[in-house]
Amino acid sequence: MIDSNAACRGWSSFEFQTRIVLFSQGVVTLMRAYHSNCVRWHIALLLLVCSFAIGRVVADDGADAGAKDRIESSAAELASAIEPWLAAYQLQTEAFTITAEGTLRIDNQTQPLKVHWTRISDDAFDLQIEHSEYGVILVRRDDATVLVLPRHRKIFWGTGETDARDHLSGRDFIRKTIRGTSTLAAPCDLLRLLDAAALAELVTGTQQVEHIEGTRSWTLDGKSKLDFAGSVDSHPSFQLSGDEFQATARLVCDAEPQWPRAAEQTTEEWLETHWLDFDRQRLPRAELERTIARGVARAAEVLAPSSRLTEPTQKDRTVPNGELRWIEGQRVVLLQGSPEAIGQAHAQLLKNEAYRCIDSVLHGFGLVQTIANGRWFREDLERAYEQLKPHIPKRHLAETRALARGLELDESLVESLNVFPELFHCSGFAVFGSATVDGKLYHGRVLDYMTSIGLQDASTTFIVAAEGQIPFVNVGYAGFIGSVSGMNLEKISLGEMGGRGEGEWDGVPMATLMRRALEECDSLESVKRLWTESPRTCEYYYVFADGESRTAVGVAATSQSIEFVAPGQSHPLLGDGIQDTVVLSAGSRLELLRQRIESLHGKIDAAHGTQLMCRPVAMSSNLHNVLFVPEDGDLYIANATHSQPAADRPYVKLSFKELVSEWKERQLQSTLSSTVRRFEAKDTLCLEVEDESSEDAQKCLVGLGWTPEAFTVAIEPSDDEQQKRGIDALVRFPSPVATGDPANDRVAMEWYRAQGVKDLSTRSPAVVVIHESGRGMTVGRLIARGLSKQGVHAFMMQLPTYGLRKPQDDGRKDSQSMIRGMRQGIGDARRAFDAVRVLPGVDPDRISIQGTSLGGFVVATTCGLDQAYHRSIILLAGGDLYSVISRGDRDAAKSRKELEREGYSLEQVKEVLYTIEPLRLAHRVSPTKTWLFSGAYDTVVPPACSYAFAKAAMLPTEQHVEMPADHYSGVVFLPSILKQLANIARQ
Repeated sequence: MIDSNAACRGWSSFEFQTRIVLFSQGVVTLMRAYHSNCVRWHIALLLLVCSFAIGRVVADDGADAGAKDRIESSAAELASAIEPWLAAYQLQTEAFTITAEGTLRIDNQTQPLKVHWTRISDDAFDLQIEHSEYGVILVRRDDATVLVLPRHRKIFWGTGETDARDHLSGRDFIRKTIRGTSTLAAPCDLLRLLDAAALAELVTGTQQVEHIEGTRSWTLDGKSKLDFAGSVDSHPSFQLSGDEFQATARLVCDAEPQWPRAAEQTTEEWLETHWLDFDRQRLPRAELERTIARGVARAAEVLAPSSRLTEPTQKDRTVPNGELRWIEGQRVVLLQGSPEAIGQAHAQLLKNEAYRCIDSVLHGFGLVQTIANGRWFREDLERAYEQLKPHIPKRHLAETRALARGLELDESLVESLNVFPELFHCSGFAVFGSATVDGKLYHGRVLDYMTSIGLQDASTTFIVAAEGQIPFVNVGYAGFIGSVSGMNLEKISLGEMGGRGEGEWDGVPMATLMRRALEECDSLESVKRLWTESPRTCEYYYVFADGESRTAVGVAATSQSIEFVAPGQSHPLLGDGIQDTVVLSAGSRLELLRQRIESLHGKIDAAHGTQLMCRPVAMSSNLHNVLFVPEDGDLYIANATHSQPAADRPYVKLSFKELVSEWKERQLQSTLSSTVRRFEAKDTLCLEVEDESSEDAQKCLVGLGWTPEAFTVAIEPSDDEQQKRGIDALVRFPSPVATGDPANDRVAMEWYRAQGVKDLSTRSPAVVVIHESGRGMTVGRLIARGLSKQGVHAFMMQLPTYGLRKPQDDGRKDSQSMIRGMRQGIGDARRAFDAVRVLPGVDPDRISIQGTSLGGFVVATTCGLDQAYHRSIILLAGGDLYSVISRGDRDAAKSRKELEREGYSLEQVKEVLYTIEPLRLAHRVSPTKTWLFSGAYDTVVPPACSYAFAKAAMLPTEQHVEMPADHYSGVVFLPSILKQLANIARQ
């Protein structure tokens, strides 16, 4: 049994009661946190700790009796002093007025501040803030909210409903706005729970608070002083003073509205009564209150961030088309796919960070800007966006809208926020050649911009591989798709510096132009051309660098002009040129940066490159620094924290090329082994029938063609049996020549992925393989696997009625199905080109086609339709199909006899075969892109048939290879042929 009296020995009844209250509250909070998956554990643990911390001095059996008395006396005195203030905070006092004034150190300057707050009820209050440079009045009644800016003589007001979550009403406003992401949350929650006596004993029991004997004053941390000695008009008051601040406050326990409203007055009449000559602008009340509430909440996070912000949980995550990795404490997000897929993955991986970024810009910075200039910030942003929107690529708009949907935010809001006009005060340089230790180019970029609004909480390095664009790395922020610092896989790096000219928005947004360059440009000249030819907006300065050619350029651009500063060139604003160097900055920072470069000239490497960006070249608002080494595909990044600028933080090295290669390899493997994924494709068939001089060829083209259309390509995971045969996945798409049989009309290709390919970001060549007539498709699969082993993607297409395309009604099969199948197979083989080119890891400019025997005849006709394929390789086939059927032996003879048994004459067969005859289109084949391998002793496909095709296609002698073999023994030469096929496909 536990002796409760002994357990409480040395505790007063008050102490014991306080411990029980705190302990119980802590347990309840922990249980709620567990069951709601909420991350408020630190508050619960604080309560538990406090339950044992209370009275630690008086509980000490060896403590001096006099000390105990002094502490108890101090606690009682403090409890009496703070009781009315605590009652007001806990809203036990329904209505009251607090008036405070003092000085506060802001931006290294001591500034006066006055605050007058009258609480009338849960739904009504008056707040007035006076400052030397601005003034704010916020008046709320149960049906209206008014924001008054006296210095601008401007009023923003709204009536009606408010946001269900973010509003200014209710008894729990502080709890909703001071979140667990701020260290203010725990003491705010604690103040709600304790009475004055418990709080006073908790405070006086610590070593940080010391009572000044004989007074109603206490010192805090030995630095600040809290004095309750005086009163103002007999109302409770206190004075708080320290090294950088002082304040006096008075509490009046009643509420007389500063701006009263008569019961019969409408809102408009009430506004006219108190602010008659002010310009009034009506806003949705929900937007007005949401902006203020979220702005206050974000300010609390930035001013007093908790460990949830300063030490976030570093857990890797993967979603479709995206992956979040933590690399040495830095957030790195990899995104790939269509614009919509990238936007969705961005939202899934960075939802909380994107919200913080948006709150910082729209509600935090936006509220400050509104107070500063008297204009509603969101409307300014939307006006700018309307001018900028016509110059934004559709793919960027699609990505932004997908991001908005993923964040469950209004699309127009996220679109306008993504053109948030940056006015950066930055520095940049590029050094190379004689300036560096190894001749490589090192591009440094210093971003100095508003760490005070908390953008560092959203800092993210993005690696983006958008469909059809150059992969790039973007040192940026969650929720923002544009770029201000980036490098692409073509060794181009960019950094910008802000200038003047805000309001000139009839052009491409700066961050959009930066991203376009990363996605589209592969040389310094192409970047310069993009800037020269694009309509521009405000004044910006840039450093563009090219690691391939080891050179760079400085840029000064406005909406009307553009100037390029070459390496080593002198400039009135930049000083004398430095050999193999471009330097951009301003004032003393420019001079210091120049001095550093000149002193290290010829010795600069990556380590020195980061040192060049140290303070004070970087300002106190230094948000991020990055050193690009484009030639190596490396970058070194430092991001600011709430307590340190980026320049004072350690740099983290990222190997961009390796990350892209590794991730795309994993993505591709995941694509092949996971659930079905779909890609949109479109026929590029271009027959040009009207331009064809041969009337016979025109008829053939009309008979084989179809109307081009969009279609869907699906990647399906292979099953266990298929994987045993080396098939990595199945590629399915609709046949352009439908027969009415669902199974047969859905083309199936077996994907044998290129092996040993490490850098899939550069994509690999591919070959569409058309198999022979055997039902096992043995040779086709053998060729596909062989190409795969040599680093070439192989897609073995199953011809109509083969494999997965076996007709559901076997009774429909007859010998003529081979001829119908070839007609359909020709269409399938041509559409396969457009299906393969949209698949991941495939180089769309190097897609070839190869066919053997039956498949060879399909290829011979297909490559006569147009010249879409990179290369065409025909094995043991040719032209003159009728001669093969009428004169060939073995497989050809077998087909001939089956046709005869079914009553088809050779003349009928000849007529049908003529519709797919390769020789009719052979003159359209590109002789430089076509190879033919035939057998000198072939009795199935007589050599004359191969020679006929080679002659009609005008193949160069070296591209018609005659093997000393028949139709079947040619397999002996397959290893040699495979090497040639792979080399041809890679050309």
